[in-house]
Amino acid sequence: MRKFIINSIFFLFPVFLGLAFMELMLTNIPNDYLFKNKYLDENSAEIETLILGSSHTYYGVDPQFMKHNGFNSAAISQSLDYDYEILKKYESRLKKLKYIIIPVDYFSLFSKLETGIESWRIKNYIIYYNINTGNNYNPSNHFELFNGKISDNIERIKEYYIYHKVKNITCNKYGSGVISSSTTKKDLIETGKSAAKRHTKNIHDSLYFQENTEILKNIVQLANSKNAKIIFITCPANKTYVENLNAAQLYATINFMNRFVKNNPNASYYNFLSDKSFEDADFYDADHLNKIGAKKLSMKIDNLLTGKENKIH
Repeated sequence: MRKFIINSIFFLFPVFLGLAFMELMLTNIPNDYLFKNKYLDENSAEIETLILGSSHTYYGVDPQFMKHNGFNSAAISQSLDYDYEILKKYESRLKKLKYIIIPVDYFSLFSKLETGIESWRIKNYIIYYNINTGNNYNPSNHFELFNGKISDNIERIKEYYIYHKVKNITCNKYGSGVISSSTTKKDLIETGKSAAKRHTKNIHDSLYFQENTEILKNIVQLANSKNAKIIFITCPANKTYVENLNAAQLYATINFMNRFVKNNPNASYYNFLSDKSFEDADFYDADHLNKIGAKKLSMKIDNLLTGKENKIH
């Protein structure tokens, strides 16, 4: 028996070594999460405006069009709990922080990353941010190798290390998404219906609502301790999306936010959902801005921030 165990160890050791080496290679392939974590590690002390949130702000807010030194740490399907975890991680290093921009959209108060179709993205926060909320524990979330097919991972290694192709960086140097060009557009009617259906939740199940509103309170308290202002926004969307939303869910969101900011002097809320200044040409699909729309929204927000400062001075 002892001999069998020893032989098994000798046989399996090269296999484990090979898997460990593949994991190391995979986690060193550039991607948005690795880039953003590295940027925040190195530059947090200089950031004045930090943008968080989901794909709506990832594609929709670009710090290059804003006055203060900013960075976009939003990501596709990033929910409020991960916004808060990122803030907590870098709280002590954000020495110059003035503004935190966070979207509270139609779905924000009624959903979390771990329960959605994009839950596989949890591994990106664990591997690259070293952030783990402790919810829905899954050992595979700690390894790139165990996410996706082995053949796909081998192909990723070949593309990067042999052919020097970088496919997983979709943001610019400010952290904002650049995949949605102004010349490419999806069907606004179709995507309006499908996105609205996907984002409509059971608002009678108040569990996530209670959790998310508590997270908002924690975010405001953290910002207050930094003497920073919180700017909550509901992002612009095309009318084909808005007209398919559930009125009760939308009202619950807007009503809560209007009441919430009244009780928190360091927080403001701006609802751009049906802002008429955004036209069809500003959208990549029904609920995501393209680069033209992103510039427009970024400048609108910047005008709000500079307007506040002018009032103070």
